[in-house]
Amino acid sequence: MRCPVVLTVVLATLLAAPRFVSADDSAAVDSVVSLLDLVLDADERTARECLGIVTRAVQNGEVPSERLDALRKQLGERLNSILSDEQNPLKLDAAMLAVSWKDETAVRIVRETFANHEAGDAARLAALQALAAARVASTIDDAERVFEDRQRNPAEFRGQVLSGLGRLEAPEVATLVLAKLPDLEPELQPRAFELLSQRPAWTVPLLAAIADERVSKDALNLNQLRRIASFNDPELKTQFTAIYGAIREGRNPARERIVRDMADFLHGTPGDPHRGVAVFKKVCAQCHKLYGEGAEVGPDITRNGRNNWQQLLSNVFDPSLVIGPGYQARQLLTADGRVLTGLPVEESDQRVVLKVQGGKVETIARDDIDAYKVSEVSMMPEGLEKQLKPQEIADLMSYLALDKPPEDPDASYLPGAPAPKP
Repeated sequence: MRCPVVLTVVLATLLAAPRFVSADDSAAVDSVVSLLDLVLDADERTARECLGIVTRAVQNGEVPSERLDALRKQLGERLNSILSDEQNPLKLDAAMLAVSWKDETAVRIVRETFANHEAGDAARLAALQALAAARVASTIDDAERVFEDRQRNPAEFRGQVLSGLGRLEAPEVATLVLAKLPDLEPELQPRAFELLSQRPAWTVPLLAAIADERVSKDALNLNQLRRIASFNDPELKTQFTAIYGAIREGRNPARERIVRDMADFLHGTPGDPHRGVAVFKKVCAQCHKLYGEGAEVGPDITRNGRNNWQQLLSNVFDPSLVIGPGYQARQLLTADGRVLTGLPVEESDQRVVLKVQGGKVETIARDDIDAYKVSEVSMMPEGLEKQLKPQEIADLMSYLALDKPPEDPDASYLPGAPAPKP
């Protein structure tokens, strides 16, 4: 194939065209199918890229149901021939697309990929995304086996699985996550709460666990609380108000006093920067990178936001005082009742792409968005001091106040920062 880049651009353009997305125009589907027929006989790389473009468009809801049905009818036979050929290098790529219409062979192949520890994390997570987007019921059982096998499924992979379950609407997701919550590593628990606060059906049992003191009420951050407060569910609102009362929408001006109080506390409570690394992974690494560790949602704080001690205090304990360009959060409600909060990667007529806590990128078709607003406050929630024990705060701030990792003998503290624990 002489122009693979051109073909992928043409295919993406065809899928996003108004005549494909909304109009009753069979020629639009014919064009996509004809192009796929062409590239499937081309080189493997081009064929894989083009199948991926169609698959992502389908999974993200950018292909209406009637268009998906037309693709299934016209592509089904061709894809089935690939699925039945054990030696075909496009077998998994074809299965990722065919699972969208719950083809039995495709579902089996994709489930086997997700369960296969030798398939690689990227392929396994792509398989999970395909299963969740297609609402395959067995996905919850498959995910449970991943959480049970901690030895062959490291923490970071299990964290990505947590994020990947968001597409499922089943209430059993909350049952699974709440059951596994006590055994999750500290850095994975924030991802669990991020997931459980996205749908009313998952939040109701979460609030019940908080009311019964099986889960700490301070485990949820302010952004998650604001999201829950936005749900239009009478039972949930009653539960929520009984536990948390009213939630402030804008910045709390009292945060300036809290910054001063924390400054006084930290000057009298030495921290251990080595222990602060674990605290950072638990709360901050969900959105920030420091010395190469963490997720890329908010700014990389290795070189940003830590010019001096006072700036660091303000950024941590009063994050909405100054919100940098590009870091004003968006909140959206999807047609299937899911609420997401994240930073915008793309905002077009066809889709909205958000980076959410944990580093996951969510793509939502515009037609699947029921409500969309720009938040008045920072993506970084207020109230960190409520989520951590006093010594954890001291350890975290001691770590953040260093200009190099704590094991570096040349590391030094920001001007004005308190002395560390001996």
